[in-house]
Amino acid sequence: MKNKKIIGFSFCLAMLAISSSANAQNDPSFKQYRFNALTLNPAQAGANDYSDISVLGSQYWVGMPGAPQTATISGNFHVFDNFGMGATIVADEVGPVQSTSVNLVGAYHLKLNNNWKFSTGLKLTGINQNVMLSELQTTDPGDPDMVQNLTTGLSFNAGFGFLLYSKKFYVGFSKPRVTAFRFNRMDMSMYVDNKSGYISYAGADLKLSNRLDIRPSVMTMYGYGGPLNLDLNVLFTANKLIDFGATYHLKGSLGAIIGLNVKDKLYIGYSYAYPVNKLNRVSVQSHELAIRLKLNKTNKKADSPRFFN
Repeated sequence: MKNKKIIGFSFCLAMLAISSSANAQNDPSFKQYRFNALTLNPAQAGANDYSDISVLGSQYWVGMPGAPQTATISGNFHVFDNFGMGATIVADEVGPVQSTSVNLVGAYHLKLNNNWKFSTGLKLTGINQNVMLSELQTTDPGDPDMVQNLTTGLSFNAGFGFLLYSKKFYVGFSKPRVTAFRFNRMDMSMYVDNKSGYISYAGADLKLSNRLDIRPSVMTMYGYGGPLNLDLNVLFTANKLIDFGATYHLKGSLGAIIGLNVKDKLYIGYSYAYPVNKLNRVSVQSHELAIRLKLNKTNKKADSPRFFN
């Protein structure tokens, strides 16, 4: 019976590990950070000179059974010059693993001098995660340990982060979760390493000419029990209207990003990724679509860069 359990748990672990390796995170919300930096770091709340509401959808490895899917709705609100708030709702599915989370964040922004600001943010999370063991095929369909699904129930967590930024550069660090997930029926620690790890990232928003800007960035996640994850991105903006660029995840995927800024109110972005590892034997495409609506943009000149996109 122990071997049968390991078969099921190994499948869950494999799906979780593959998802983490290909998308640079264990938490599903981080898959979409290129279009929504708030998912990376609570210190991003209120960092822009406007408030926004974003809707994002992701479909990874199209055609592969059990491929990851993620949907997110979020709001990032510039409440005061030195304070921001935000919220995200994330629904994610990876094979038999399903999760839904609600995150509330707040950040305080301290002006260091005429060029630089430093913000610190806190995040409170409510999450329900389920492992649908009843959907797995085993050698003994009647195994009682494989018929009942695993769940964390409604559990709570917290995270924190820091952000240093100017009009042209930014550096961020965050700890997404301070405690591990616990399932209500069984200790999964011998099967799943669910440490949250740490996230570091940096980027720039530079002008090449009057009509062309460039925004290089790097993001890494480490200390979660797996190999180092590293993302490299470079985006160009033409006439403050059209975005285009490339992304690379170390030993994972190569992709492209395009975006359209409509009257500085509505932003539509799309990304495509092609796996450069053995996953390209079963799937050759992943897609991500983002829609962002800007609200009550301030009249003062922006003192922050465009974060990622």
